[in-house]
Amino acid sequence: MVLLVRFGELALKSRFVRRQLRDRLVANIQDLFAAEGVECITEADEARVYVHVDNVAKARAILGRVFGIVSISPATEAHADLDSLRKVVLSEAFRALSPGQSFALRPRRVGTHPFTSQDLGRELGEEIRRAHPDVRVNLTRPDVEIHVEVRHNRAFVFREIWAGPGGLPLGSQGRALAVVRDEAGMVAAWMGMKRGCRIAVASSDGEGFVEPLRKWDIRLKVLGLPADGNLGEIVRIARAEAVFLGTRWETFDPKNRTPFDVPIFEPVIGLGEDEIGRLAARIRSP
Repeated sequence: MVLLVRFGELALKSRFVRRQLRDRLVANIQDLFAAEGVECITEADEARVYVHVDNVAKARAILGRVFGIVSISPATEAHADLDSLRKVVLSEAFRALSPGQSFALRPRRVGTHPFTSQDLGRELGEEIRRAHPDVRVNLTRPDVEIHVEVRHNRAFVFREIWAGPGGLPLGSQGRALAVVRDEAGMVAAWMGMKRGCRIAVASSDGEGFVEPLRKWDIRLKVLGLPADGNLGEIVRIARAEAVFLGTRWETFDPKNRTPFDVPIFEPVIGLGEDEIGRLAARIRSP
């Protein structure tokens, strides 16, 4: 089985930067699979990463913890010609469609081919209708969507699209230190990771808030939090270029702020308890 992995912000960068970020994303995928003891084979082009796996359930859980991934689809690969696609699309329709249901075909094409995306939708859709005369087409709110993605000389057919965490690949945006004393600090650290920072955590007795972060970064570095709360030395040890704090608005007091030589980010300061709790549950869920 091949999993199509899509990335978002990476595609907005220059070709050179995009290639660097994509390579970092692939390396992070391989690292997490290795840490879980799950085998995979990865390959990539300018817009997709392809992950070949045997255990789709485990692979889905792992890829759901890789920052930079926008979405994932388990797909069946075919040659980029109509005859091959007919066989795969009809097989997918046979598994997915029941009498009385509606369907939509969602074609997408990249590269030069003797057919257009409209040709794919029309011809393959008609094949499904002939094979299943008791189903109907509904392009607005179908019961079943079948996606066909043709990329140069390869084609992929799939129905499911699983959400990824988004953001930028971990380790692509420098180092930072996060103070984790509570749930808000854990969420702030995770949000720093999501922006591509390699986070070192400063914590005293907050292992209950630190351990969930290890699922997202297998190389997570944890430093002891000084009793006096002075982070200057820890910032230096971690070689941090920024500090992430789980500051809440109700406790924010700039007069008590310890000055740093690096920028301070407080990403949860405007979030309510419900949203922090939702993000914390997401962090713990993998």
